[in-house]
Amino acid sequence: MSRIPRRIIGCLVLIAIGVWASSAMAQKPFDDPILERMRKDLFFLASPECEGRGVDTAGIDKAADYIAAAFQAAGLQPAGPKGTYFQPFKITLSSKLAKENTLILTGPNGQKLEPKFRTDYTPMGYTAAGQVQAPLVFVGYGISAPNLKYDDYDGVDVAGKFVVILRRTPRYGEKGERRFDTTVARDDDSPHAAFATKIELATKKKAAGLIIVNDSTAAGRTDPLPAYELHASGTTPATIPVLFLKRSVVDEILAAAGQKSLKDIEDTINAKLRPVAFPIQGWTADTTVSIERKQVGAKNVVGVLEGSGPLKDETVILGAHYDHVGYGNFGSAGGPSARGKIHYGADDNASGTTGLIEMARRLAAIPNREGRRIVFIAFSGEEIGLLGSLHYCKEPLYPLEKTVAMINMDMIGRTKPVPVDWLGLFGKKDRLVIYGTGTGDYFEELVNNVSRGADFKLFKVRASASNSDNHSFYLRKIPILFFFTGLHPEYHRPTDVPEKIDIPGMKKVVDLVEKILHEVTTRETAPKFTVVRESAPLDPTVPQPEPKRTGPRLGILPDYAYEGAGVRLEGVAPGSIAEKTGLKEGDVIVEIAGKPVPNITAYMEAMGTKRPGETIDVVVERGGKKLTLKAKLE
Repeated sequence: MSRIPRRIIGCLVLIAIGVWASSAMAQKPFDDPILERMRKDLFFLASPECEGRGVDTAGIDKAADYIAAAFQAAGLQPAGPKGTYFQPFKITLSSKLAKENTLILTGPNGQKLEPKFRTDYTPMGYTAAGQVQAPLVFVGYGISAPNLKYDDYDGVDVAGKFVVILRRTPRYGEKGERRFDTTVARDDDSPHAAFATKIELATKKKAAGLIIVNDSTAAGRTDPLPAYELHASGTTPATIPVLFLKRSVVDEILAAAGQKSLKDIEDTINAKLRPVAFPIQGWTADTTVSIERKQVGAKNVVGVLEGSGPLKDETVILGAHYDHVGYGNFGSAGGPSARGKIHYGADDNASGTTGLIEMARRLAAIPNREGRRIVFIAFSGEEIGLLGSLHYCKEPLYPLEKTVAMINMDMIGRTKPVPVDWLGLFGKKDRLVIYGTGTGDYFEELVNNVSRGADFKLFKVRASASNSDNHSFYLRKIPILFFFTGLHPEYHRPTDVPEKIDIPGMKKVVDLVEKILHEVTTRETAPKFTVVRESAPLDPTVPQPEPKRTGPRLGILPDYAYEGAGVRLEGVAPGSIAEKTGLKEGDVIVEIAGKPVPNITAYMEAMGTKRPGETIDVVVERGGKKLTLKAKLE
């Protein structure tokens, strides 16, 4: 499972310490041949030989070879390129800008603008290195969305040109039917808002380069440039230069070309959701991008069990990530003393990978199996941003439009008895979390029916958890189910060793997954994708710790993905001070009681000095204007 914020893990560890009991059984051979082969798989994947399966270690290649051999022995066919079990991709471990970075904008009458590096413009972390000179063309928000009947590129030739686009989507932050993409719960969840989507589309259109500029909702007062480092590590670099440029510079170019300002263009697009695109006559960009980048090769391990019968052309993906954090130089929760030590990753996620191998053995052994194709994928790069699953979704080996579901196993090795009822009157059962029961129209019913008699205390979560590979598929509107047995004190520490895995409990999870997978692959009707508007809790099996209260609370829901100056609101709590004050979703708090609020930390510090009974000024930016509201603290 990809990294969880340290402050949350710390709280969960305090709850869990002293409660957990490791299973001595896991250290001994089993008489049951299924348990014994699962034990052997687990102990190899979490052995010193695999070096914690860090993406920068030789050990992860040994793990990949082991999984591929197990797939082949089970009877799966290779699904990777060139008849292999591997789908290769690149991971950027580190990247920094070198000194030689320039941008010169030249107009039709010889005008020259030279934006200042890191002040007026910056290469983004996605960028390719190199030198490009090309004419400029403005292409709205850089979106092509046929299902939404909106295409900024329609009728526009951008081949060999520098494309200039706005960030985010039209009508960003609006509610109801006026929203641009009503197929997702939040504007930020729309794939059309993602930098990666915009870059991929510009590349497909054969653009020579891409310039992104803040839309008015992201610009705020300061029109911030994203730090290069923000998108530099983990991401797959683009094949073209990708720059971020200040609005003031773009407005100057547009004015010189006789065009409207960015704000006027945004208003025009937002009024009727009609694209605005045009060549910026006579203007060219000449840029040199220089980068020092360290990359490593990675690979997903992919095997396929073909279907048969009327459903054979549809696909169900069964996945688990096999990478971990290696020697703890990134992603460790153990602090400085843990760095340099092997983080074995027995539960995270040798357990899920073991389950994946076991499922391959069982399903490939079924004679004359009918139903949908099953694609088994052991993902790499999950721990540094779901990179393997994102790569698969970007370059699928089987069409995503015919992929009807994705089932994920991540950390299934630490089943733990918990009370069946809140009083504990009816004994205990092993805990099991199943995320995504609301993402397919019949998933809730399916899980309820199949899990009867499975001897689990189920914690069902309708939403997709965003910190494992299932979420890459959910964002592509594919129904998901994600199996997880809960957090524990060894998470992302060197002490997550195979001796502490409950192998019989892990087998019990796999048994349930097998039954559910059978239903999904054979049911005549494919599950229909459903948007889930609530968010998934980190671990519903344990109480969520309350943050330490240092002062009155307004009752806001901050947008933690917001990169501009201030604190943008995703919403306000009903009946809260914020609601009574008049704060709204989309507001950006820039000042509290006379103190500037450039970020969430400053906001918390400012509120921490206040006391109940005070009335304070809260300054927000709303719709491009500044507004002062009076908040009476309680």
